[in-house]
Amino acid sequence: MTQTDYAERVRSLRAFGATPPAVAERLERELSAYEQVAERALAHWHTRLPQRDWTPAQESEHVILVNEGTVKVAALLLSDKPLRPVPQEPVVTDAQGRRQAPPGTVPTSGQPWEALAERFQASGAALRSAALRAPEEAERRFWHPAMGELTALDWLRMAAYHVRHHRKLLETGLDRLEGSA
Repeated sequence: MTQTDYAERVRSLRAFGATPPAVAERLERELSAYEQVAERALAHWHTRLPQRDWTPAQESEHVILVNEGTVKVAALLLSDKPLRPVPQEPVVTDAQGRRQAPPGTVPTSGQPWEALAERFQASGAALRSAALRAPEEAERRFWHPAMGELTALDWLRMAAYHVRHHRKLLETGLDRLEGSA
């Protein structure tokens, strides 16, 4: 992937909010929409979704793991702590070109929503809070495997994108499951 590719992807994140309050609002909308779909998925919680490798339980846990990781990166970028160099390895894709979950974001075999809901709420609140504290322009950046170097606000935009992406995957899978029922 070239720097131009990364720059184009970062520009595409602007659709998820131009300002910190807009990013916080977009996160709120995406998280609320995801939660509604997760509740719809309860009847199929441990059923592998058509054309996916994961169940709704695993999709949800993955979203939470990414949200929790994003909160940590945003907190680091918003702090005065020194940034250590990290390997700038691009995201891994499978044979179909689908991005693979990085280590630390791969879900377990599937936890009940009751065990995940509190973490979902807490990570969502932390994302929105960080968005409201993030400056629109910043020098501090941290590597993202699919996007390159991102500011705190861009990491939070990425979280909104990621939640929406997995909500849409979950909705499509549920539509297929319910259509075949």
